[in-house]
Amino acid sequence: MGRALKIFHVNMHHHWGGQPNRILTESLGLRELGHEPWVAGPRGCLLVERARAAGLKTFDDLELRRGFRPASALRDLRALTALFRRERFDIIHPHGSQDAWLSLLAARRLSPRPPLVRTRHNTFPIAGHALNRWHYRQFDWVITISPQVNPLVEAVGFPAEKITAVYSAPDPTRFYPREGNPRLRAELGIPAGAPVVGMVGRLAPEKGHGLILRAFARVRGRFPEARLVLVGKGRSQAAIEALARELGIREQVILTGFRTDVPDIVALFDVFALTPISGESLGTSILEAFCMEKPAVATEVGGTGESVRNGETGFLIPEGPEEEKIAGIADALTRLLGDAELRRRMGVAGRQLVERQFTPRRLAEQCAQIYAWLAQTALENPPVGL
Repeated sequence: MGRALKIFHVNMHHHWGGQPNRILTESLGLRELGHEPWVAGPRGCLLVERARAAGLKTFDDLELRRGFRPASALRDLRALTALFRRERFDIIHPHGSQDAWLSLLAARRLSPRPPLVRTRHNTFPIAGHALNRWHYRQFDWVITISPQVNPLVEAVGFPAEKITAVYSAPDPTRFYPREGNPRLRAELGIPAGAPVVGMVGRLAPEKGHGLILRAFARVRGRFPEARLVLVGKGRSQAAIEALARELGIREQVILTGFRTDVPDIVALFDVFALTPISGESLGTSILEAFCMEKPAVATEVGGTGESVRNGETGFLIPEGPEEEKIAGIADALTRLLGDAELRRRMGVAGRQLVERQFTPRRLAEQCAQIYAWLAQTALENPPVGL
C-alpha cells in the first residue's frame, strides 16, 4: 500500500438504506487498509451514529436540508470550509445531491484543492441542464455501483475514462446462514411452518411493491398459509396496505416498519424478493440475502442482473408489460416455494457468488486504488481552487 490517505465521506440522508450502508462498509474497509476515513452527515443521521459506534471519525455539524434553503446552505458551506481547511483531507467524496454541491463549493475555496470524487448510487437519469453539466465537470472521478449507471453519467458530459463501476458489498459479519428464531417468528405473527416471502427496502413507488403484492396474491391459492413480509418504512405504506386489502391478502402481508434486526428477519425467509420498477443500481439487499443462502426473485432493473443469475442464484424477471412481470414473479415464487432442494441449491450458489465478487475487501481496495492515483496526481499537479 502507498501512503495512508485521509478521506472525507459525506451523505445527506437521515435514514438508513443501501447508500449509507455502502459508505459505512467502504469506510470500515479503508480503515483496515490503513487509511483514515471520516464519515459526515446531518445531525442525528443513522450513518454518523453507526460510524461513530464503529470507532470511525465523524462530523455532523451539518443540516443538509433539501430544497432551496439559502441560510441553511450558507451555514453548511461555512462549516465544511472550516473543516476542510483544518483537516486538510487528501480526498473529498460526497455521495448525495446537497452534500455534493456544498462539498464542491467548499473545496473550491481551498488552494490547492483536494481531489473530488462523487458516487452515483442509482439509475435515475441525471437532468442534462447546464448547471448539472458544470457540476459534474468539477469532479476528478465518478464511481458508480454498477456498469449500467455509467452511461447516465456520460450523458451529462463526464468523460467515460474517469468513471469506474465498483460493486457494493454486504457485511458478512451480520449476514450469514442461520436458523430462524421461533420467538421472532411468533412476534411477527408468522404461523409455524408457513412459507415466507420477504422483501427489504424503503416503501417507495420505485421499489415496485405493487408487483410483489399482486404476484403473491396469485400464489396464495397453492400456498394458503404463506406470508409476505415487507421490511422498511416510507411514503408508500398507506398505498401498500390499501392494495393488500383490495387483493384480499391484508392478513397475510406483514409490514414490520424500520428494523435494526434485519438479518434475523431475513433468516425467516424462504424466498427473497426485490421487484423495483426503476432506480435500482445493484440491489445490495439481494447480496445480503445471498450471504444468508436465500434464493431471490427480482425484476430486471438497473444492475439487478449483476447479482441475480437467472436459474442459478434465483429468477430474474425481464422487463415487459406489467401483467407479464406479475405472472413471471408469481411463477418464480411458486417454483421456489414448492421445491426445497431448488431453494437450497440457489441459496448456496448466491453465497458463493458474493464470496467471489462482492466482498467488503474488494470494495475498499478498488476505491483505495482510485483515491491513491488521484492523490498522487494531485501532488504532482495540484488542482487550484477558485
